[in-house]
Amino acid sequence: MAFRVSWAGAVTGAVLGGLARGLVAAAHLQITRDTVPVLFITAFIGIVVGAASGIGARPIAGALIGAVLTALVYVIEYPIVLLFGALGALQPPSGLEVVAVGALVGALAGAAGQIAAR
Repeated sequence: MAFRVSWAGAVTGAVLGGLARGLVAAAHLQITRDTVPVLFITAFIGIVVGAASGIGARPIAGALIGAVLTALVYVIEYPIVLLFGALGALQPPSGLEVVAVGALVGALAGAAGQIAAR
């Protein structure tokens, strides 16, 4: 069976990923004029990860892809998060919290793509 791109899954994942990752960041970030760009960058990362996890239109695969990509991004950006924590601008979110949100977004996006393909 050939891989088929699910635009419904990708768009759903992008919207949910941007919102969910932005909300997680907003919950842990002291929002000021200087930290708003960080919030937008975080939401953009959520858009990319969400779209990638929903493009296959499979809920379980979407959850795994969302969790793995989110964990990878979390490890890469962790030094920056610690710097903001040291400056008192945020309280770092736990890895479990971030990965759970990525998995949930991926599963929902995959399900949306699967429903749209019927």
